Amino acid sequence: MRVLERLDQIYDIGATRAGYSAEEDAAHELAADWMREAGLEPSADEAGNLIGRRGVARIWTGSHLDSVPNAGKYDGALGVVTGIEAASRLPEADLAVVAFRAEETGPMGSRRLGELPEAFVEVHVEQGPVLERLGEPLGIVTAVSGQARGAVTFEGRAAHAGTTPIEDRTDALVEAAKFVLRVREYARDGVLATVGALEVEPGAANVVPERVTVSVDARALTAKRLDEVIEAIGFEPSWRQDPVAMSGPPLEALRAVLPGAPELVSGAGHDAMVLAAAGVSTAMLFVRSLNGGASHSPDEFSSPEDIALAVDALTEVLAGL
Repeated sequence: MRVLERLDQIYDIGATRAGYSAEEDAAHELAADWMREAGLEPSADEAGNLIGRRGVARIWTGSHLDSVPNAGKYDGALGVVTGIEAASRLPEADLAVVAFRAEETGPMGSRRLGELPEAFVEVHVEQGPVLERLGEPLGIVTAVSGQARGAVTFEGRAAHAGTTPIEDRTDALVEAAKFVLRVREYARDGVLATVGALEVEPGAANVVPERVTVSVDARALTAKRLDEVIEAIGFEPSWRQDPVAMSGPPLEALRAVLPGAPELVSGAGHDAMVLAAAGVSTAMLFVRSLNGGASHSPDEFSSPEDIALAVDALTEVLAGL
């Protein structure tokens, strides 16, 4: 299947394709060639987003081509190549396929979009185990959870690890470790809270840590619950996105094409979240993630059969819109 071949070509560029890197540039060049083959005219906006248009193009689909370090093959790229494939099946349709820049670090490209479509549909791997557990190949996203990210810094006093008695130490890392365990306690009742990074200073094996900065990622299904967990953890978000609902003709079109399909809330952020928050009628189609929902790793996998169903569904949805 052409979609799978193209996913392989993108992955051959590198499992790490950071936003605005040479690897992401190369992926965009490939996608631009495929857009031309599909009868789309590719161009880049001021943020570097690649948009392949045909006609008036008020209906958009797509995703991103950047990745986290040592990523899997499907996250982001699947939405771009399925969009191009659907466009090739609808040679008379006015539409656009977009490859957003730097989704994994922002999302940056979709937040800097110079123009907004009337409707947007994003195909994406689920990045979780729900559809696999349900035995369902495709799912409809009804909303994206709210998210907040920030950091907390703990201050201590540097000291020699071999000569300073334990009772005389002010160890910033010990206090940070207690905080990490407290953060985990808030991951319940529709809330996820995670510490994913620690910066230890001075960072030497034989020095008691003087300063530790701890990242915090909090997610919740409602703005109220997000406010509550931010206050309970005690951090000042440097970035926040309230929950966003999918809505309008794209969502109803997905429901019509996939009657009875499971409906899910996405715990991960996506470019679709940004467009929906900006007032664009937006829908998301999840493709089942296998291997226990593995994502952001080389173990990420969706079957050819599920991907083929997703292309069929996307094509029908775009045709209806």
